[in-house]
Amino acid sequence: MSERNKGNGVYQISVGNNEVTDVYCQMTSVSGCQGGGWTMAMKIDGSLSTFKYSSPYWTKKNTYNDDAYGRNGGLDNHEYKGSTYWRTSFKEICVGMKYGGRLRAFSFSYPATSLYDLIADGNYRQTHVGRAQWKSLIYGSSLQRHCNREGFNIQLGRSGHHPRVRFGLVGNEQNHCNSPDSFIGLGADGGLNIWPWCDRNFRPSANAAGNLGQCTTDNGNKNARAMAYILVR
Repeated sequence: MSERNKGNGVYQISVGNNEVTDVYCQMTSVSGCQGGGWTMAMKIDGSLSTFKYSSPYWTKKNTYNDDAYGRNGGLDNHEYKGSTYWRTSFKEICVGMKYGGRLRAFSFSYPATSLYDLIADGNYRQTHVGRAQWKSLIYGSSLQRHCNREGFNIQLGRSGHHPRVRFGLVGNEQNHCNSPDSFIGLGADGGLNIWPWCDRNFRPSANAAGNLGQCTTDNGNKNARAMAYILVR
């Protein structure tokens, strides 16, 4: 990493084969992600479909807004995917969500060769962050009380009917994981056709990142579409 900047901002990092690339580095703590040295990998707007579960951006080695507009603003509201998604190994992951003007985040240890290697093949990989940590990302979050399956590539129940997430946690009102209706996470889709069985007055819109809570949750119906961030170090 070059010393072009000493604080938060754009740095050049080596990506092998005598190549360098520009990345945004968060050199100070971000909410629950303590210390600096965090490299931005993705920024996802939950109100858009760019990075929903079925998007090829999760399974291909391509970039999105990897320029001054998408990259340089750091924790702003511009969607972004950098080559760090497949080129950067790490030991820790920082997940953040900005909702209602407030940014909340947490970090955890999960060594990997890249995010691409964790996600692109579609295989489920478990994490052990915990329900409380995921819920802390969204003020007033709401989830069903059971299942609590968390990790990468969570796809349960009927595709297109029940929600699925690339990275996060899902809940169910029944004591199994066969038909989850709620989630907190990133890279999500589904869960929009549950309303006739749960609440005819609650018809959520598509949510690619944030919190969808419905069908006997711990805090009522909720569809919080957040700005979400994945950083690694």
